[in-house]
Amino acid sequence: MGLPKPLALPKETFYVDKTGLPFYDAARLIGVAHLFFGTASAEVEDKGSHWEVRGPSVTRDYRQIEWVIEEGKEKAHDFSQKHKQIQTALNYVLNNKTNDFRGLPESKGGYPALKEFDAGLQYGPRGIDPLKDPVVVSSQGTKPKKQEKIYLLSAHDLVAASLGFSFSARASSGEQRSYILPVFREKFVLSGTLTYLRNFNHSAGGFVSEVLAALSVLIDLVGTKLPVSDFVYTRIFGRNVFSSSGYLGLERLCTYWWRRVVEESNSDALRLLKEFRLFLAKTASRTTHNQVQDLARWVADFVANPNVDALVKIQQLKARIMAASQGQPIQGGYQALQLLNRSQNLKEVKEMMAMQLPEVPCQVSEALAKALGFDEKGWMNQFTRLENAGTFSQFIQQVEHIISRGYYREQQESGQNPDIRQALTRARNIAEDLRKIESQLRDDRSFRAWKAIFLLDVLSRARFRKESAPESEEASASEEASESKTEEG
Repeated sequence: MGLPKPLALPKETFYVDKTGLPFYDAARLIGVAHLFFGTASAEVEDKGSHWEVRGPSVTRDYRQIEWVIEEGKEKAHDFSQKHKQIQTALNYVLNNKTNDFRGLPESKGGYPALKEFDAGLQYGPRGIDPLKDPVVVSSQGTKPKKQEKIYLLSAHDLVAASLGFSFSARASSGEQRSYILPVFREKFVLSGTLTYLRNFNHSAGGFVSEVLAALSVLIDLVGTKLPVSDFVYTRIFGRNVFSSSGYLGLERLCTYWWRRVVEESNSDALRLLKEFRLFLAKTASRTTHNQVQDLARWVADFVANPNVDALVKIQQLKARIMAASQGQPIQGGYQALQLLNRSQNLKEVKEMMAMQLPEVPCQVSEALAKALGFDEKGWMNQFTRLENAGTFSQFIQQVEHIISRGYYREQQESGQNPDIRQALTRARNIAEDLRKIESQLRDDRSFRAWKAIFLLDVLSRARFRKESAPESEEASASEEASESKTEEG
């Protein structure tokens, strides 16, 4: 008796043309996959001018699709206003299937395009080479003249875009609201439903909330192993005062996420991204101290594009927040002090920057942190001199000076007869670890990056007198500790 024949399920293929409007195209692609394959697997392949979406032929559950569309209704005003039109179009599409999604405006008939689908649908794309300018369309400043005819979509494209839009993450700040979707590369399998958090806000600015949303989506997609290459957005300010759409430009973040977190399953890399997300999420309130909000902006800048300037600003702001928190607690100060507060996370920061930098000598970092701890009120002045050192040689001299002062104070407080020569000798011997790596930090960029990481490591070890955290921040500490235990377990 032979083996039973494998069950062959009939398959279907759908074609989704590219219009050049980034958010609209991404929404239609995700929408088609969910519309016809739902919780089944949809194989998606980029064919250049269009995508092919293939999968087993299944009978779609109208109620499930309607539930997904309800997400969009809750998310956007324009979507909610035209919800009945979308339901009407959905009924038509389920009874009149087509395999070709053109995505082009109808010359007559059809449904008016929702402004949340893509700013390009309101004003048309602008610019000769969109690859050089990530903003594909913008009405900020001189408002472009609207087309004579409003874009009209076919029922199939309206439904596909509506479904895809429902899976977008909403990021807001003040009067600005943005909707972002992940962009997948080349060939991938969308198995089941995209699941991730979809609502974010940050008082430090729209870009901060967008980075927080994208970072959260990546973390939530770790298990799916979908190759995210970037994120597309459509952005609206106020009552449609201006609109824009394009790419967020998070290729470096997505590359790091894919290589270190997804492919290598590196727990330290995932922990670093979760730490960035936790900090941004915990400092979103309007009552957050202005220095902490500035820190959030630079953290978002670094996450979006790991660079030396952003890292230096993060280090400088963290030091000043630490100094300001000694007198009295500031809103968000606790979260700022927990940011990059582990040596292992700082090692991952180097990996994220893709720079060949030497390791931080732990003995030097610990000695410097201990020495600064003896000067409860004047340590910031000493620390600023370290920040301002223009060369590695000057930096080493300042490190020796602070460590020798620390040893001298330690001798005094322990009841010994202070010996300045002994203190200088011990400081010089410890600083030898720095001289060994001096040749690796000749260029200014490497020196500045390494110095910022070194000083962040010192801050993570330093113990200064400061007030205890308020109840709200103690709760954050408990949550952060719980998350760390979960990851380590």
